[in-house]
Amino acid sequence: MSVETIAAEPVLDQATRDFVRRSMQAGLVELADVKKVVVSLMTEDVVFTPDRLAQGLVGADLLTPWQARKLLAGKARGFHLGNYRLLRPLGRGGMGVVFLARHAVMNRLMALKILPAEASKDSRRIERFKEEARASAKLEHPNIVQAFDFSESDGKLFIVMEYIEGVDLHRAVARDGVMSPTEALDAMIQTTDALAHAHQRGIVHRDIKPSNLLLRNDGVIKVSDMGLARIGYTAGTDAPNRLTGTADFIAPEQAIDSQSVDARADIYSLGCTWYFLLVGKPPFPGTSVAQRLAKHQTAKVPLVSDTRSDCPPAISLLIQRMMSKRPVDRPASAAELLTQLRRIAGSKLAGRELANRPRSAQLAITSDDSSSFASLDDSGPLGEASQGAMAEIAEIAEIDFGSLPPIDLAALSPVALSPAAVPVSPLATSQTAAGAPRKSTKKRGSANETDASQSVLLGVGLALSIVALLAVVGVTFYQMTKDEKAVTRLKTMEDGKGNVIVIED
Repeated sequence: MSVETIAAEPVLDQATRDFVRRSMQAGLVELADVKKVVVSLMTEDVVFTPDRLAQGLVGADLLTPWQARKLLAGKARGFHLGNYRLLRPLGRGGMGVVFLARHAVMNRLMALKILPAEASKDSRRIERFKEEARASAKLEHPNIVQAFDFSESDGKLFIVMEYIEGVDLHRAVARDGVMSPTEALDAMIQTTDALAHAHQRGIVHRDIKPSNLLLRNDGVIKVSDMGLARIGYTAGTDAPNRLTGTADFIAPEQAIDSQSVDARADIYSLGCTWYFLLVGKPPFPGTSVAQRLAKHQTAKVPLVSDTRSDCPPAISLLIQRMMSKRPVDRPASAAELLTQLRRIAGSKLAGRELANRPRSAQLAITSDDSSSFASLDDSGPLGEASQGAMAEIAEIAEIDFGSLPPIDLAALSPVALSPAAVPVSPLATSQTAAGAPRKSTKKRGSANETDASQSVLLGVGLALSIVALLAVVGVTFYQMTKDEKAVTRLKTMEDGKGNVIVIED
């Protein structure tokens, strides 16, 4: 007995079919995968919109939310760069936008730092970007984000870097609150170890701040963004009278002349960062950049112990020394600072403070926020599809959803069988798709007669099964009784005179 099925057809308006074409043109999905998602979604409703189909593709891990938003916005290009597929933006660096990407062959997640389109015509910025790549190539340390390659594709320069799964320290504080003294000390020891490695190779970072220190999920700190780093202690490619650094964490001498600073400028910025981790705000707040820069030059360095009573005096005093106005009053090098930090830690620091740091149930702010990347289409690897590209999309063959697997009506939910879900041709007009009535292919009376015949056959079959069962039980009982009567038991005994007497039991 077979279950009758009807090959339902999905209802896709022109906008939805255009969305499918763009997704295929972008090289993000295959038609076979789209059909699987469509069949799954048809158990709820056969009418599709671009948003509904996009949600289904995201739920099936065929698209990322960022890719889906761009496709819905009409983008059809810019999702690939060289051998990499762009998944979502991770953040902005000193010289470009950073994307999470997957290698097409190796299937490995990497971070791509891409020079913005407007910078590709600026020779100074191109040289600055190459200098960042050279600085990253000179560094190989467990607490520094590693760079693997520098490449160009479709006129775009990009650096292939290690992908760190976690959040930066600025977001960690915003999400989980200020750090305990031991947690912050753990972060400082790891960061200072990385800076000592860079300084020994003549590289000054010049932009140490919480958002450039990445906290991996296992508690490892990774120093990132060498976009403002300078190799050697001679004049570089910086434009004159241009602020290099971040106002809340910049050393006083760096704000005046960024080209002549040495490793002690990083130590000052690290002291400001340490203060932020413990207090939750920069040491010198202000309403304008000029005001904050002026405070770095003249304002007294605040003591952490004035705000945090649980902060040991040794930590508070060392932060104050790191933030001395004159470089000569700070620790002379990162190596010297590292020795002092380890002396303060002593045997109290187990080395797993950051790994065991409690995390808030509140989700961290993601870099995929569209408001944070309002100009991404203009400055990043994405751009409006050209007229030629749109023509290519239009030339794709008509998408055929008529070959979908048949849907078993017995397995569908009542929602799928509602009048709103009446199957219509995928090429139907919007008026038809809106719910125009459709003639049934069978008469109701014929369907009722079929159901009655099936019920009679089912009853007859059940009765025959019961009769057969009773017959088997009767035969078995009779056989057991017959065997028992057929057995004759005999006993033998002597009568005392030597005669044997046989007695039937």
